[in-house]
Amino acid sequence: MQCPSCGQQTAEGKFCTNCGAQLVKDNQYESVAAVSTTPSTNQNPNETVEKLKTTGSNFGHFFVTLVKNPSEAKKANGSDMSSGIITFVLFSLLIALSYHLILSTIQMGFFMQITFWDSFILPFIIFNILYVLIAGLTFAGTKLSVQAVTFPDVIAKYGAYLVPFLLLYTAGILFWLIGLSSIAGMLLLLSILSTLLIAPTFILVEQTPNGFDRIYVLIGLHIIILLVFGFFIQSFMNSMLGNFMNMMFNNGF
Repeated sequence: MQCPSCGQQTAEGKFCTNCGAQLVKDNQYESVAAVSTTPSTNQNPNETVEKLKTTGSNFGHFFVTLVKNPSEAKKANGSDMSSGIITFVLFSLLIALSYHLILSTIQMGFFMQITFWDSFILPFIIFNILYVLIAGLTFAGTKLSVQAVTFPDVIAKYGAYLVPFLLLYTAGILFWLIGLSSIAGMLLLLSILSTLLIAPTFILVEQTPNGFDRIYVLIGLHIIILLVFGFFIQSFMNSMLGNFMNMMFNNGF
């Protein structure tokens, strides 16, 4: 049989003879993934509602398991891809919401003229795209190091590793709301940088590489991710500045 961890052929048993990974999967987290891939035998006239319920239930197990034990993220696989995508959306929503709330509290200056599109919708879209791109770049890194993972696996793993940083970002918002802006800023910045650099690193160190050296792959991946992030931020600021200038001219400035 083939080991799901290192991809090498191994004898039948409970553990891989090559890397020592467990072959018999009997833990709570992976049983949740199995539920999501098991077709329902009951006929329901509203299949969309049932699928949404199943997806929501699977995400609930996914999220709670990772809050209790974040290291379980290494066991995420393609069957958890929808839960990973939901995590992307929730994180992007939280970032957009916090950005909108911060701008809404500014009582002076031209920033009061920033539109809802610029303060909420655009950041939400940008970070969703950014997280998908980072997952794609991480998948490319796993291929360079010749690791046995698929793109849905990487989506699921990346979303799983984002969960503790999502909690960290939430804590940052709470500190900001109670007036501890310095601590809030540190937590918010740490959380975002972790989603860019630390989470992809966790994925790449899960397996022993058989291709390019992992250190070089990580260095290249981090550089590319930071460049992509810088491009997105610059595009966002240029868009916001352009809309702001349009408002000024339209109002007769």
